[in-house]
Amino acid sequence: VGGATLFRLAAHPDAPRRFARLAAQGVLTRVFAERPNWLRFGLAGDEPAWARLASALESFNGD
Repeated sequence: VGGATLFRLAAHPDAPRRFARLAAQGVLTRVFAERPNWLRFGLAGDEPAWARLASALESFNGD
């Protein structure tokens, strides 16, 4: 949907469950009560954080 330097905003029909899974893996996330299919997640600041984000996002493959 959009984003900036520090985050991305995405739309997904199951955003609340994805929020919970990303947050459990240490990715900063936010859901929006007024837009339940939106999910904002933080972008990584260093290599270990990029690896964590990549792993968290890859965990959705097959869903």
